[in-house]
Amino acid sequence: MAELTLSPRVVVFDFNGTLFDDHHVAYGSVQEISKIYGIPCPTLEQYREEISADYMEFYYNHGLPRTITPVELNTIRNKFYKTNGESAQIRSDVWTTLHHLAYFKIYTAIVSAETETNLFRQLIRANNLQRSFDFIKAESWGHRGKEEALLRVAEIFGEESQRILYIDDSVDGLTSAKNIGMVPIAFTNPTGYHSRHRLMQVTKFNIDEMSEIVKIVKDGGKLP
Repeated sequence: MAELTLSPRVVVFDFNGTLFDDHHVAYGSVQEISKIYGIPCPTLEQYREEISADYMEFYYNHGLPRTITPVELNTIRNKFYKTNGESAQIRSDVWTTLHHLAYFKIYTAIVSAETETNLFRQLIRANNLQRSFDFIKAESWGHRGKEEALLRVAEIFGEESQRILYIDDSVDGLTSAKNIGMVPIAFTNPTGYHSRHRLMQVTKFNIDEMSEIVKIVKDGGKLP
């Protein structure tokens, strides 16, 4: 059992694939984009091993013409999410996890690359879950955007980076947290966006279920 130098005071969550179990919708949007542009569709395994914050390169590498812009791609994705997004749900243990973190006086936040519209639509649909967080930042795109948003979290709560846990199912987000001195914890549930193999190359800390964070906080920062 590894142990943090400082007990955690803030827990920051990624949204898509972490709090929000939407991997099947995300991959469905890949299938939809592939169908519309008539390119071979990557397998789910390829998607989990290759997708990154630089998502356009993923599509270009799989045959998408480089004349296609991010705006065009996101228009298709947003339309697909609007039609199919209700099949995705907030993970079942999120509510109790947030309740217990509040009991231990731990601040909670969301930092996500998701559009503000889509993010709040899903939080409101989940019985106004946005009210359970102390801070929410959407549209944190790329490494720079994610790092700036995470630094803003530290500033808002007046906490050292070492006291902040960041939970994500993507290599990009975990790397951003690591770069600024936060504790990156890989969410290695098999329904996350990236494979366990990729995630564990960034950090030695991981959880498979969201509720495991409560035990970490309760134990004063001991990590599996």
